[in-house]
Amino acid sequence: MPLTGFDPQLSAQLHNQILKRAWIGAGRDVASIPSKTWWEESSPIPFDLASRLNLNLIRFLRSAKAAIFDPDSDFHLFYYLIALHGKHEIFAPDSSLGSWGDRYVWLYPSTRTKSDEEVGIVFDQETELASFVPDWEDMVWSDRERWPWRPLQNILQAYLDMIDEGKITTVSDRRKASMDRFFGVFPWEIHLHTPRDVERAVSSFTRLLDAIEIRLPSNSTHSTHDCGHKQPNLEGIALPYSEAVIEASFIEADSFLGCFLSALPIRHLNFRYIAPGIRLQNPIEFMNQPLADRRHNRLYLDLYSTDQTAPLFPLLLFRGERENKSPWTRPWFPDGKVEKVPSGLYIEPTDKYLNWESGNQSRLLLPFSIGSNGFARSSNGVPFKRARFPGTDRPDQLYQEDLFNGYSGYLPWDSRSSYLHKVLESWAERVEMGDWQVGEDGVVGGIDKFKEADTEEHWREYFIPW
Repeated sequence: MPLTGFDPQLSAQLHNQILKRAWIGAGRDVASIPSKTWWEESSPIPFDLASRLNLNLIRFLRSAKAAIFDPDSDFHLFYYLIALHGKHEIFAPDSSLGSWGDRYVWLYPSTRTKSDEEVGIVFDQETELASFVPDWEDMVWSDRERWPWRPLQNILQAYLDMIDEGKITTVSDRRKASMDRFFGVFPWEIHLHTPRDVERAVSSFTRLLDAIEIRLPSNSTHSTHDCGHKQPNLEGIALPYSEAVIEASFIEADSFLGCFLSALPIRHLNFRYIAPGIRLQNPIEFMNQPLADRRHNRLYLDLYSTDQTAPLFPLLLFRGERENKSPWTRPWFPDGKVEKVPSGLYIEPTDKYLNWESGNQSRLLLPFSIGSNGFARSSNGVPFKRARFPGTDRPDQLYQEDLFNGYSGYLPWDSRSSYLHKVLESWAERVEMGDWQVGEDGVVGGIDKFKEADTEEHWREYFIPW
């Protein structure tokens, strides 16, 4: 095994598993799955080509079943990948790769689900690592040493995980697959969220509430579960919110947020703060969403279809102390004059027609700048201070990806926001580890506690990796 961690045999096995899922999902007989490997199907391989290929890459190509790019075929290996490139294309003679000699191999071309510029998976023969490249220009102009390269098997395993969790599924009906608003990637389709996304978010939130509750001072009145023997304190907050509250907040029942809020166990809480300076909202506050009235401006109505009823505005889930300028601009502030909105944890807006988005994306907006000390990290590990252009990396937000170094190496585009369950897990861990103290009204310290994210002693406590 090379020191880089690339495992050609495991990568081939994962590739073959994805091919099998696609083949069966397309309604094809499992017995007809290609039996030849890429190397066998591509033979004869000219010596001048074989001599240019890394030995471990050759081992992979000798084991990966043939699913070779065919421009006339409607079959795709995966939602993001057409197939393995053919022997005449892997060195991408018409791309920018030529300027680097034989170092990079264009292994899998992209299905171009978002942009015609998408490249696909590129393999670095020098380091034996791979990455999904959104476009050649990004790769050419970025610092290649900081590009998110990783073992190929990690990428392919992430794709299998997406299939297993139901984020990406197969459909055997070509007509249904082609009904996508923008493109068809037969036999695959992608979803805004999955039941697993909801389950993880509910579990993480419950873990956080439990961690706070058992640390409440002994003279505090604890929260009440639906056990039937204790009268709840009417001044507390009852969960879940009622259907009327959810509907009044412009949340569709089948959206991620609608499913998450409805799936919360019945519980009455006598504390509010679930993080320093960030608290649960009562029903009136929750319905009074700070950006909800933006749905009525002309630009908003022009941009989005009238049958889109899910929240196409950022939704404030947990309210923070004080305010800051909105990080969201168009179409909510079409005149360009961004106003202040409450700080706190928001759920990002999603359009149900742009099904590659994730409904469980969250964004923590703080009422102050952070990152000038050089310790605070974005979710891809880049210090905020290293942003290419000062002032463009929104340093008043934690748990985000860096604007110019935000690619994960797995997907053609990535959310620059953290998934809700990851934020809630981090908060629960802070309470459990004693990093955050608990008083009568929940977590104490005030929102300025988050300034610890930009200190040498505490930045790791506020770093949530992609």
